Amino acid sequence: MPVKRLGVASPEAYTNAFTLLATSDVACVASVIVANRGSVELSASIYIEPVDSPGNPANYVYIVNSLVVGVGQSFETFRFAMAVGDKIYVASTTANASFSATAAYESSGRSNIVYQATQPGFPQVGDIWINSSTEDVGVYTGSGFNTVATVAPTGPVGATGPQGPSGPQGPTGPQGSGVSVLGSYATVELLESDNPTGAIGDSYLVGSNLYIWSDLNSEWVNSGPFVGPTGPTGSTGPTGADSFVTGPTGATGATGPSGGPTGPTGATGATGATGATGPNGTQGFQGATGPTGATGATGATGGTGATGATGATGSATFSGTTDATAAAITIDEVAYSAIARLAVTANGTTAYQFNSHYSGDDPTIFVLGGATIAFNLSEASHPFKLQEDIGSGFVDITAGLIHVTTSGTVTTNADAQGKTSGTLYWNVPITAASGGYRYICASHAGMNGTITHKSLNSI
Repeated sequence: MPVKRLGVASPEAYTNAFTLLATSDVACVASVIVANRGSVELSASIYIEPVDSPGNPANYVYIVNSLVVGVGQSFETFRFAMAVGDKIYVASTTANASFSATAAYESSGRSNIVYQATQPGFPQVGDIWINSSTEDVGVYTGSGFNTVATVAPTGPVGATGPQGPSGPQGPTGPQGSGVSVLGSYATVELLESDNPTGAIGDSYLVGSNLYIWSDLNSEWVNSGPFVGPTGPTGSTGPTGADSFVTGPTGATGATGPSGGPTGPTGATGATGATGATGPNGTQGFQGATGPTGATGATGATGGTGATGATGATGSATFSGTTDATAAAITIDEVAYSAIARLAVTANGTTAYQFNSHYSGDDPTIFVLGGATIAFNLSEASHPFKLQEDIGSGFVDITAGLIHVTTSGTVTTNADAQGKTSGTLYWNVPITAASGGYRYICASHAGMNGTITHKSLNSI
């Protein structure tokens, strides 16, 4: 089950208004972490606004209310369920609170169906939206929701009015985007065998269901029954003298004679006699049980070792950068959680090294889809970049990146690339890029290596 960060926020001090932390784009189980980065204790509040009751305080679900968080301390809420479109709001009595929302969710078989008046936020290819106001059924193709059917009932057909004059032909409009039904198959297996891949907007009928290609999950997604709108009722045929008259039904003919008589049933043969049961054989003698061996004597208990000296008393509370400095830890190393932290060094201008986890120059490193991996650049001394092959060559990754300097300054995505110090966090995509990934020095192209993407179902 993959995990993703829904959002982070550091709101201003509470002024009778809450700050939107995140809007859930998947059905998931989530939790919120609040950390006190200031020098005075603070009071934090967190609530959920359900998607089906927006703007109604009576239906808000408070996770915590006026929770006291001490200096240098953090608190994680219990995990709670969220539907697509649910929103998390947060507030703090000081401007030194840091909030982070994380969610665990199922990634396979994505096909959300939403019934509401407003267009859902954060849609993915294959999602279905039924507009509760117009009853139109739309499928998200990557660029928008395209209407493919309606569930509204058809009203009675009115009388046909006189035909008006034909107007001038307008110019041809631009090519529209939508779902193209390219054919039909008897089973999903036949569809996948003939078409292992597709393009956005491609679809096929399997029975009465419409299967649409999902570029996100690289699979054919069942979007449900494909039913067009009800056509108008045809006019009633003529009656009276001009119509054809059905003739009377002819009389039923006489029943023919039955077949010949049934022959007599033969007699049942006699049952044969049961043979006699043979005598039981004589039971053999039970062998004698051998003697039990004697138990050896227990060895003597060794003497108690001497008690070691008592260590120095540690600090009772965490005091921010003071304790971090004393422990030789910088802010970037504890800013976010990661499945692994790779120490990045260099062999001159020839190659990168990751001696904390791998040996040799420019080794192949492995990442797990859906997890976060960290690169400690404090000894890299070369501008470090992560790239993906989009089919036409490698380009810089522009999503899922967070860089934190040793003093706590945060940059994201494209701005997080090419750093020579601090820590680079990468939220690895669940689905790998088609051409793969690599790391590279922005100044020395020869310093590069392969990044191999692994998914949970492959390990």
